[in-house]
Amino acid sequence: MLVNLKTLLDEAQRNHYAVAGFTTPTLDTCEAVLEAAEEMNAPVVIGQAQLYEEFGPIERLGPVMAQMAREAKVPVCLHLDHGTSIDYIMKAVKAGYTSVMADFSDRSFEENASIVKMCAEFCHSIGISVEGLVGRMPNVEMVEKAAGNLELKEFFTNPEEIGRFIEITGADALTVSFGTVHGMTVMEPVLDLEHLKRLRKASDCALVMHGSSGVEPEQLKMAITYGLSKINVYTKVSTSAQRAIVEAVSPERPLYYHEIEKIAKEAMKEAAKETIQLLSNGYVFG
Repeated sequence: MLVNLKTLLDEAQRNHYAVAGFTTPTLDTCEAVLEAAEEMNAPVVIGQAQLYEEFGPIERLGPVMAQMAREAKVPVCLHLDHGTSIDYIMKAVKAGYTSVMADFSDRSFEENASIVKMCAEFCHSIGISVEGLVGRMPNVEMVEKAAGNLELKEFFTNPEEIGRFIEITGADALTVSFGTVHGMTVMEPVLDLEHLKRLRKASDCALVMHGSSGVEPEQLKMAITYGLSKINVYTKVSTSAQRAIVEAVSPERPLYYHEIEKIAKEAMKEAAKETIQLLSNGYVFG
């Protein structure tokens, strides 16, 4: 069942769990996540990130993923992650996406809010949800270049800006920064849960966390308790495929590519199921 993001987040807020937002840049990844969601009877977010366009062109795979979502036995949102240009966001809309992240956080607060407002006005008119970002999300490359001297608090979302951003833009969800890093592999993330409390107090808008891979499960559960409604996942699920393939490689005989795909898909499905279970925060999906 294909739905927009607001539909999923409203339900998550009512029942105090977080929806898992999986980046699925290939059909194998998409199938793995959808099978996991159906086995868990849980709502889920799938979709592309503009960063991975070369691996899964949105104009070609978007309509296929939209059809897969429509045929799913659970509510599925097809979401564009980190859309950084109006042109690409419109490609997602035309491809059948039901939600877009309009990420113009590299610009001034005023310009970011102005562009997101424009996106929200158009997208809402055709039933599509919009996610924005206040603050900045550091990535692994930034951490490595800083040689361990990166001060994550410099990237934290300012609570004083949240209410004004939502009032200006009318966005359905807001990504906030309070201690995570995209593609976390080089340092252990430590969430500033007190800062998250301040962010939650600043607005009743659905809050989103990116960069969850590597975060301790108990910290994730606490973050959900403090008000997160969507948590994005990619590194954990995607890298699970590598470990499974390495374990399956044998000098006795070569693996056919379709066998490698099956091994990878099963590993990703199990990783997705673990994530969905964790983010359910004890809620039992009906």
